[in-house]
Amino acid sequence: MKHAENILFLSLALTLTLSACASPRSQAPSGGGAQSTNAERKRIVGGMFSAPTGFQQQLTNPNGISGSVPGLQELWQMVDAGASYADEDNVVRPWLVGAIPSTENGLWKVLPDGRMETTWRLKPGIAWHDGTPFTPDDLRFTLDVARDKDIGIIIPSALDLIEGIEAPDQHTAIVRWKSPFIDADTLFSSDFAMPLPKHLLEQPFNDDKTAFLGNPYWREGYVGLGPFKVRDWSPSTSVTLAANDNYILGRPKLDEIEVRFLTERSALMAGLLAGAIEKQIGRGLYLEQVLQIRASSKDILVQTGGLLGGVLPVYSQFVNPDPPIVANLQFRRALLTAINRQEMTEVLNSSLGPVAHTWLQPDRPEFKAIEPKIVRYEYDPRAAAQMIEGLGYTMAADGVFRTPQGEKLTIQIQTNEQNALHVPSTLSVVGDWQRLGLDMQSDILPEQRVTDREYRAIYPAFSLVSAGISVKPSFHSSGIPLPENRFTGSNRSRYASPELDALIDRYLITIPMAERLSVLGDIIHHQTDQVTMMPLFYQGQAAVLGSARIKGMTSAKVWNAHLWSVD
Repeated sequence: MKHAENILFLSLALTLTLSACASPRSQAPSGGGAQSTNAERKRIVGGMFSAPTGFQQQLTNPNGISGSVPGLQELWQMVDAGASYADEDNVVRPWLVGAIPSTENGLWKVLPDGRMETTWRLKPGIAWHDGTPFTPDDLRFTLDVARDKDIGIIIPSALDLIEGIEAPDQHTAIVRWKSPFIDADTLFSSDFAMPLPKHLLEQPFNDDKTAFLGNPYWREGYVGLGPFKVRDWSPSTSVTLAANDNYILGRPKLDEIEVRFLTERSALMAGLLAGAIEKQIGRGLYLEQVLQIRASSKDILVQTGGLLGGVLPVYSQFVNPDPPIVANLQFRRALLTAINRQEMTEVLNSSLGPVAHTWLQPDRPEFKAIEPKIVRYEYDPRAAAQMIEGLGYTMAADGVFRTPQGEKLTIQIQTNEQNALHVPSTLSVVGDWQRLGLDMQSDILPEQRVTDREYRAIYPAFSLVSAGISVKPSFHSSGIPLPENRFTGSNRSRYASPELDALIDRYLITIPMAERLSVLGDIIHHQTDQVTMMPLFYQGQAAVLGSARIKGMTSAKVWNAHLWSVD
């Protein structure tokens, strides 16, 4: 009760503070008719858990375009547009182009010599916020900037595969690739080189590259292609967006959105509960906070279904494991069979994510195609115990398996506290394996050890850690962390297989989607059959959409911001 009273007090206090501090530039002009104009204006107030210095942070974050500034990618998508976007079902849709290149529509060609061409045909009538026509010259300039090593941006390695770009007319760009690249259809999107206005940035780019990212363009001077324009940018405080009358998908139904920068989660939560913040932009709140908002207010829309934040896995050590039995396939299958993953996701994950049988998320469009090839291991502790006994271990009187020499079957599992689910999930696995008959040890890394790449790579037996997964760096033998690459690889299991490498190499050059998905299915079959990792569950997420008075919000994504409206 006292906790609820504290939140109410904080909410009321924040409401008064936000009202008092509201930027006068976001109000209707003074003078005759100002009151009427303000009443007719359709306006909402959003909030994001960060205070970005400008959109250039989307290009300089070491985590890539998705970045580490909560809400910035969503804010960027509200003021800019790319060739494509992903809707709430993660289906990629054309945005500035009539069609996304594919081998089926002929816009993606694989040439006999192994090179490629992707053709981008711009929709007619697209203009930048300042009215200047959007042309293929902007795309050529975008690639010049995105590949420049002197301006301080993170350059995706795949851009090195681009041989050149030509424009046969004012609506067509043809990109030539040196070799096959399966994600070439994501070019000119928020994942891969968003379009830049040549007419505004070419001169500052050529004049002084070291000052390029400090140009006011990236803040108050931003000119994009999206549904809203930047009207004002108040550093550390807020940004005000105004409707783009000439947006290619139609003028937004809202006239104005003020997005306030908040650096305390409690302030964002209190603002939402008090109604001072009507729309959360991007991530920022903990799962517990989102669920508390759902329980506290019927006036705030919260999405708890269909949001998955990636798989939480246990990795097995394949390089000099200790004990060596970890390398035994039957042993790994037994241990995975002994984990009560359904109970884990119910207790630790609030049942927001299902049990995982592979790393690929079920909300991905590719999942249905590969699902039949997944090898599943259902919870069966008795069968797990029998599999371990079949390896020559005997259960002693103390309930712990022992070798024929009488040694305990001792297993260590490593984790860290960088993710709120790491430690409790590790303890749950430890409990299940102890009940199975293993002598368990846990190694929870202190902060100073988390950045020690070598220590994290050479864990003795198992490691539970959540991280982004990409096919080649995560599973190819070339990605194994070793002394010669200073332990920088992303293959956390350090698993090597010529068969899997060949499948991955083939996957990366297979452009036709049906064939590509077939190869991906073979990769996942190999991984799940060989238990190269133990997927536990998909990390559930919950998102605050915003005030119930805002209509048209279909998910936490902002691709349809032009359709949001208020009564």
